[in-house]
Amino acid sequence: MAQIATYPLITPKAGDLIIGTETYDVDAVSPVTGNPTRNFTVSSVVQTLPTASIILPAHADDAAAGAAGLTTGKLYQTSGSGAAPLNVAGIVMIKQ
Repeated sequence: MAQIATYPLITPKAGDLIIGTETYDVDAVSPVTGNPTRNFTVSSVVQTLPTASIILPAHADDAAAGAAGLTTGKLYQTSGSGAAPLNVAGIVMIKQ
């Protein structure tokens, strides 16, 4: 058997299989013991991941972000109340 590092890299499809271990879960309807080896589909793994969203503070411009206490290098979004071209809400900015 070849070393795993020698296998080619691919972009996985939802139905592709990943080998893994099923661990003991005391709350499971039928808990398993012994940590058996199992196959998982890529899509089943993805479904277990939490969805993440980033909520950025909104400010009119860099000066307003600084006045609100945002420090250099932090992200914020425009509120839409700034002067053009920052008069559109949702532009992601980096505090200067």
